[in-house]
Amino acid sequence: MKRIRRTSLSDEVKEEIYKYINENLNNIDKKLPTEEEFAKMLGVSRITVRTALNDLANDGVVLRRQGKGTFINREIVSMKVQFNPVTLYNEMIEEFGYEPSVEILETRIDIADEDLAMKLNLKKDSEIVVLKKMFFADGNPCVYCEDYFAANILEDTDQLDEMNNYSVSVFEFIDNVCHSTVVWDSTEILTTTNLENESLNKYFNCDEDECKSFLLLDSVNFNEKDKPILYAKEYVDTKYVKFNSIRQKRRNL
Repeated sequence: MKRIRRTSLSDEVKEEIYKYINENLNNIDKKLPTEEEFAKMLGVSRITVRTALNDLANDGVVLRRQGKGTFINREIVSMKVQFNPVTLYNEMIEEFGYEPSVEILETRIDIADEDLAMKLNLKKDSEIVVLKKMFFADGNPCVYCEDYFAANILEDTDQLDEMNNYSVSVFEFIDNVCHSTVVWDSTEILTTTNLENESLNKYFNCDEDECKSFLLLDSVNFNEKDKPILYAKEYVDTKYVKFNSIRQKRRNL
């Protein structure tokens, strides 16, 4: 494990512990090292480690048992794709044994309608960036994405030319080019069909008389100041990508 240089970033510690779990899943007992041991391994404080472990517990990756320690939840770690933590689609596709690829279909400046303006906390008729792209599994279309964010986070619209360098992740584009970081999202999980949204026919090569269902993830993404920064609609063909979730039952106090 690498030592952490920026001790204030508990999410970096969380990522390192998650990697440690995956890389050593078959070589370590179900019980994880103590907070103090992780702190020494990573070169951070116990408080930072505790925050990271609590986050992993909230994700269901580990189980925290008072007086006994922290334990791996092998069931959820063995799942290929989880809703938490968020995984990039190219990584998901690879997890399911396919060769991933991505194609940017369209990038343009448009005007926000009332619904988009409300989701992104903008004035109506504000300029927005529209990004459409398709992920493929072994050359087969499997995830169609529409991303929307305010054009004013760009220093210059010419920066959109750099989007091709960030085809896999719009989050990295916003982070590296726009200098704003997405840290959390609010996602509504829906279903739809190509009959409800006929535009999906051309993206997924559906026959006119075919009724095909898709998982629709409708999400608003927020930056470190809890400001909505990105609105996304993701249409997933679950033939190629499937999601899993483990839910913890609320304990009676």
